[in-house]
Amino acid sequence: MKNSIGSVLVCVGISLLGIGLAEASEIEKGKAFYEEKRCSLCHMIAGKGGQVGPDLSGIGSRRDRAWLLKFFDNPKKVANANMMPVKGSTEELSALAAYLLSQK
Repeated sequence: MKNSIGSVLVCVGISLLGIGLAEASEIEKGKAFYEEKRCSLCHMIAGKGGQVGPDLSGIGSRRDRAWLLKFFDNPKKVANANMMPVKGSTEELSALAAYLLSQK
């Protein structure tokens, strides 16, 4: 009985580690997309980047994934922002959201 409980705990731990690695991978993809689209020309994160658009430092503490995805699709409607929608695949935009949500 003791060994089976230990085995279950090891499996749960490995599963959680896998989730963490998958999330880290998505964040890295989002960061790469942010850099590829040159978002830092207008936006600042952690003191680096432009000042034309809002500072995105701490955005992960102020917004959630659903809000970000809606904003990417239609910035004017969601926040009356004077910018074009963010163009990318569903996967790219999801990764961008994960990256921005990691900014806390």
